Formats: sequence, structure tokens, C-alpha cells
Amino acid sequence: MTDDALTALAADASTVCGLVRSTLGPFGATKLLVDGHGNVTATDSGTVVLEGLDVENPAVTTFRRAATDFERRYGDGATALVTLVGGLLDEADRLVGTGLHPTVVENGYREGLSGALDSLDRRARPLSEVGPAAVARSALTGTRDPQVREQLGSYLSEAVGAIAAETGEFDPDAVKVLARLGGSRGETELVHGVVLDRDPVAEAMPRTLRDAGIAVVSETVDVPSPGGPADDRSLTFRFSPESFEDRAALGEREREAFREQLEDAVDAGLRVILSERGINERVERTLANAGVLAIHQVDEPDVARLARATGATVVPGLAQVDEGTLGHGTARVVRRAGRDMTVVEAEGEAPVYTLFCRAPDERAVEAFERSVEHALAAVASARETGAVVPGGGAIETAVAGDVRERARSVSGREALSAEAFGDALTGVPRTLARNAGLDGGRSLVRLRTAHHEGRDATGVDCLSGELVDTVEAGIVDPVGLKREIWSAATDLAVYLLRIDEQVPAADLEREDPDTAEARAERVPEEWK
Repeated sequence: MTDDALTALAADASTVCGLVRSTLGPFGATKLLVDGHGNVTATDSGTVVLEGLDVENPAVTTFRRAATDFERRYGDGATALVTLVGGLLDEADRLVGTGLHPTVVENGYREGLSGALDSLDRRARPLSEVGPAAVARSALTGTRDPQVREQLGSYLSEAVGAIAAETGEFDPDAVKVLARLGGSRGETELVHGVVLDRDPVAEAMPRTLRDAGIAVVSETVDVPSPGGPADDRSLTFRFSPESFEDRAALGEREREAFREQLEDAVDAGLRVILSERGINERVERTLANAGVLAIHQVDEPDVARLARATGATVVPGLAQVDEGTLGHGTARVVRRAGRDMTVVEAEGEAPVYTLFCRAPDERAVEAFERSVEHALAAVASARETGAVVPGGGAIETAVAGDVRERARSVSGREALSAEAFGDALTGVPRTLARNAGLDGGRSLVRLRTAHHEGRDATGVDCLSGELVDTVEAGIVDPVGLKREIWSAATDLAVYLLRIDEQVPAADLEREDPDTAEARAERVPEEWK
């Protein structure tokens, strides 16, 4: 990569990183995203900012895609990832400007990462020292209310712990975060089961059924049709009603067949039927008269969660419902946020939880839901490894010192880029301090002093605006997520460093065979 090319790339990437970096932490800035139609979206999510950027630079587009993919895979960490990538690119731009070849920078970064991961493992502490709730509270950036943070930390710890204890590992599909407009964040509930944003298909249906037989069906609940799967298909040719009387007789026969199916299902224990598709209006009254609670248009992921929670087997329709396919649980229709919702509580063999969150306005709903999902991912990661590290930028400060110390033993010019890797890590505590209203540079100096004196858990408490012992304050991060962030950031920075030219795809076939040699000749003499 030429000096000018890297400078241009670093400038573009640094602009993107600067936009995202200021959203890091609970006091991150809010961005106003304006689309081509003038629609405005307010967000403090680094991921949303990345997804909303209108950029043409293909390298930056790749960078954005990698960061958003990381968030989808791990549930959290995209903003920290972008912050570190920005720091690594800034350091690379500086080093290349002094004459280092990008390959030398890459090798040094790899050495720095190796040292950083070794230091991370050495400095990890057992999760039992602080508890999973502390991990959840540390990751919750969507609220600053201490009571709400305490409540949510307890809920997430309980849900993840129960699932991991029952199944041996955490299944992310076993916990759903559902946020709705109306009420305060303090009204958030943890439901041992599934919350459906649906009301019964008929007002006359029961609103509470305890220890009920629950059927989960994938097709529309309707009267059986002649020529259907259960009938002789030849009937469709011999039974073709033309008169009003014939059609009425056919309709009555269909309704009678449905009543027979329903009676058999009710005798087997059916009291609640949940359909992924629809429930035809012509059978709603029949279901209500039988005392059955029916919910339609259940989302596919919720269908799987309902089956898991209740122990039901998903069947095509009512005809396949029997005692062996029914699940069991309590179904309640409740009034929440000005609308009826259905809560299915069950304690099946595989536990399922729903965290039903509330927020006072639309923007707060989205931000709070994302924050809780991030906290859930953090708790799950901590439970998986059983280890945490001091948060608030404390671990980055400590590891940066270790990396610099190790860089002294690295031979050649790679030592410079290995040391630069440590400098890039300190961008996280500097940014956290700045976003919390502190002086970033002075705070970093104070952190280094504290760590030099042996107080290696000292970090930034964004809520109080002070430098504290983060472990004592319960500010911790999962070690597994930190490892993934640092590794992914290094890979992404190295990938961007390897880009030396943008070539239009239409020109590739017409490119002169000697083009590669021509590009090689443009490499500065000091790099050869």
C-alpha cells in the first residue's frame, strides 16, 4: 500500500470510527441519521449508526459489514470493535508515515495481539467473584436508573442461569427480549414462558386457563374440506354442489366435521390452540363455545419457543391434535401498554423465558431493547467461560502496559508496531472517559499511574464520572467477548492495511498483463 493510499483509507475509516466511537458507553452521544427522504432517526447505537451510513468507499463498506456481522454473531461489542479498529488504523497511518511497510505493521500487530490475549487470560477472574448480575449491569447502557439496572441484572442472571443449569449450555433462542411502548422501564417483567403480542380471536373466549392442554399448529385452523388429506379425493368430482341447498348442506357437513375434530381434541385435553397462520372466522364461535382460547398469526420463532416451553409437538392442524401432541401450561390474556397480550407460562423440560420490557417513547423502546439484548449476550458469554475481567477500560489499560513491556523483547521494526498495538488499546478507556464528561487524556494518565502503583482494576465508572476499582464497583466484562473483539479488530485492521488500490471491476479483463509489475514499481524505495 502506498503512503497516500493508506492515508486516504485511514482518513475515511477514522471518520467512520469517530462517528461510532462517541456512542461508546452509557453516556454515548446520540446521532441523528437523516435519509434521502428527510426521515430522521435518533440513535445512540453504534450498530444502527453503521447500518445507516451512506458511503461509497468500498473499503469502508466492507468495514461496516464486518462490524455489523460481529454484532449479529456475538450480540454485543460492535462499538468497542470499531473503536479499536480506528485506533489500530491511526497507529498504522503514523507508522507507515515513518517508513514502515504495512507487512511489518501487520506482523507487529499479530505479535501485539498474541501478547494481549496472553495477558487477558492471566488477568481473568472467576465469574463467581462478582456474579452474572454484575456483568448484566455493566453492559446495560440503555438506562442509568440504579434500581432498574439492579432489577434487570437479577432477571438476566436468573434466566441465563436456569437455562444453563437445565441444558448444560445457554441457548440464545431460549430467552427473548420483547419491548413495547408504554409504561416505565421499571415495569419490566421476567416471564417464565412466552409473551405473544396477540389477543384472542374472539371476545367470548376465556382469558385465563390454568394447567391447560396447549396445541401448537402450523396451518390455518378451519373446517375440513372435501377432498382434503383425510378424504377420498374422488369426492371432489362426485360432490359438486350447484344449488343453494347443496351448498348449505356442504357447509353444515364441514361444520359438523370440525365440531367432531374439536370434540376429539377437547376430550384429549385441548384448552388452548396457537396457530402460526390464521383461524377462520367461521370457526371462532365454535371454539369459544367449547371454552377454547385461540391465538392466530404467531411468529415462527415463537412457535418453536412455545413448543419448547410447553412440551407440545407442532402439528399441521386440529385433526392431528391428540393427548400425545398436547403441551401443558397456563395461558393468560393480560392488558399491557394499552393492549391485550397473551402470556403462556410453562415449566417444561427445556425452560424458556421472555423479558417483557417497557419504555415511555418509541426511541427509548428501541434503545432499551438493544441494551437488554447486549446485556443478555454479555451474561451468556460470561457464563460460557466462567471468567470476567475488570471493565471501564481497566483491562485495556493493564494489557496495554503488558504489551508494551513485551514489545521490548521483539526484534526488528516489528517492535514498533507491537508497541503501537498497546497504544491503540488505550483508545477504549480514553473514549469512555471523554464520553462520561471527563478529560480523556488526563484520565488516561491517571489510569496509567494507578496501574503502575499496582491498582490494576482501576477504570472509568461512567455513571459516577470517577476512576474507581471496577471489580469492587461491579463493573466487569466477559473475557470471551473481549477476546473476540480484540481478535476481530486486529483481523479487520490488517485486512484494510492490505488494500493497496481500488480497481473498477469492468477494467479487470482489459488490464495489461504488466499492470501488477507496474504497481509493484510504485512501492516506495524504502519499503523494498
